[in-house]
Amino acid sequence: MEKLVLVVDDEIGILKAISRVLSRSGYSVRTASCGADALTILQSWPCKVVLTDFRMPTMDGAELLATIKKHFPDVVGLVISGYADFESLKTLLNAGTAFRFLQKPWEDEELLLQVGAAFEHYQQHRFNRQASKMLLAAPEPLLELSSEGIVLQANAAACALLGDEVSKAGCSLASLVGPEDKDKISATLFDAARSVFVTLDSRAEIELSCRLVGPRSCIIELSYVTVPVLVDNVFDLPAMLNYQQLLQLIPKYIQNARPLALVAVKIRSFELWSRVIGYTEAGRALESIAEQLLRSASAAGELAFLANEQFVIVLPVPDSEMQVLQNITEILSSITGHQQLAKGAIDFAVSYCLLPEDGNDPRTILNNLLLGNMLVEQSTMRMFMRYDRQAVERKKHQLSLSQALHSAIEQDQLFLNFQAKYDLHKQALSGCEVLVRWHHPEFGIVSPSLFIPLAEQQGQIIEIGYWVLRQAFQALVNWNNKGINIGKMAVNISGRQLMEPDFIEWIKHHLTHYGVNACQLEFELTETFLLENFDDCANKLKVLSGLGISIAIDDFGTGYSFLAYLNKLPLNVLKIDRSLIDDVERNLQTQSLVSNVVRLAHDLDLRVVVEGVETLDQLQLVQQMGCDVIQGYFIARPQSEQGYIALLSSAGSQSPGALCGGADV
Repeated sequence: MEKLVLVVDDEIGILKAISRVLSRSGYSVRTASCGADALTILQSWPCKVVLTDFRMPTMDGAELLATIKKHFPDVVGLVISGYADFESLKTLLNAGTAFRFLQKPWEDEELLLQVGAAFEHYQQHRFNRQASKMLLAAPEPLLELSSEGIVLQANAAACALLGDEVSKAGCSLASLVGPEDKDKISATLFDAARSVFVTLDSRAEIELSCRLVGPRSCIIELSYVTVPVLVDNVFDLPAMLNYQQLLQLIPKYIQNARPLALVAVKIRSFELWSRVIGYTEAGRALESIAEQLLRSASAAGELAFLANEQFVIVLPVPDSEMQVLQNITEILSSITGHQQLAKGAIDFAVSYCLLPEDGNDPRTILNNLLLGNMLVEQSTMRMFMRYDRQAVERKKHQLSLSQALHSAIEQDQLFLNFQAKYDLHKQALSGCEVLVRWHHPEFGIVSPSLFIPLAEQQGQIIEIGYWVLRQAFQALVNWNNKGINIGKMAVNISGRQLMEPDFIEWIKHHLTHYGVNACQLEFELTETFLLENFDDCANKLKVLSGLGISIAIDDFGTGYSFLAYLNKLPLNVLKIDRSLIDDVERNLQTQSLVSNVVRLAHDLDLRVVVEGVETLDQLQLVQQMGCDVIQGYFIARPQSEQGYIALLSSAGSQSPGALCGGADV
């Protein structure tokens, strides 16, 4: 984390002295001689700590820190003043507006100590907020552990996995694992790059991986490798292998260079069925399924039971992959046709791997096989999927991205691009869309198609959305001050962000604070979310529209049938998704569909924006259909702020073809 400090004092000599001490210790320092200047700097500089004098003209330190606390709640405030002000400062400290107090004259060592403590407080505050969101929202088992391995918090899934003991004060994770694994706990603490395998007292094997690291604690995710049986002794089938026996069996085939197929078979939605019909009845159903699987599998190989709904079939020395598929079909057909769970036909998620082609380490093979099985279960596929190394690596990469995304804003890894729009009637650029991008030091540029869905799932989209809006507002202010007229700036608004209770008030405040004209803004929302929360969205959109903000439906044509609702919302723009444009040159039905949508939109007094225009033929077709504005690579790719301004400067009244070096329309 870059250590950014803003120092505020009305005495230039003090500003220089403090800046010199902090800069020599590796801090990046900016200074302000009054509260108003400090607030202006904070609008565009991601400061972490503010060190301010208490007695200043116009706006004193108390007023400044109160304003900062309201609008920049993450920033940590320090006050430096004479001892005579201490009684006044106590109220400030007790209210939490200021973190610490430093007395003038100061000792350099004490100054550095207190600023360092402020940065640790900043990191811990950010961690606490992110950790709380994760613990509340995540379906997977999560623990917050201290640096000593003491459980500070556990979500419901972790309590269900580990038992009530984990929620007791002073419980250590090491006390819940087998004696041979106690030393492994510390290995995964505060190391996001590592994971370890431990065995619980219940004999279930779990993987521990660090999801989020803070100054004094971390979030650990627990995931099953093997799980204890749902009901103790639910069945007694000695011919069936357990996890350890399966691990011992695999090397025998590998060492003897004998081919082997492993088939993961998981009962879909078994946990849901267990809750619906009761665990006792679920146990009986599981016993019946296990008996039939064992009977069917024994003719071709062996059966291992790993968890309540997870089995692995071992098929030795298959002649071919086709034979493996035939064996799977034969084994499962006897169950699919006869066994029922709560009067519903049973359904399996099936994946398989071939050894030694797909690996040679037993534990890695099984972990990858079960991860692939999870991917099959989460999909709508009803087919047998062979272990796909790339799919599993993508899933692992997704998990790594999920962890890294938590610190993307704090680490200043996000940035904005701007993609130009072209008005076909005025034959000129008419605005831009703001697009958030992520550059990670290890992963490079991460595609928005990867990290935006992750942010939606984890709840970070709200924080990212507000960051984008602040950056966009600041860009508008900069351009307006330079006399650059860009038309409208379109910003994507997440449905989750729109539903935040204080979203409208946040927008009103920041429009005033930045001095942005609402008429310069356009908010884009997807039709799918609007339909899911129609009444609440409609009310909020009416308020935004009343402020002067243009409202656009984004990705029209990808979600539900939205036509019946178009006249019930305060809409200004309908944006046709690129998926409808991809084949518009070749498909007459697509051309007819787009033409009808354009006519309907115009009848409702809506402007039509078409995104994804990449060729001259596409441009000419959508222009003939009556579309108003185009966006896409034919006009301009997403660009940095400097690149977009350069494009505006060179555009003039050029045709879209000339803008990108192509032919004129």
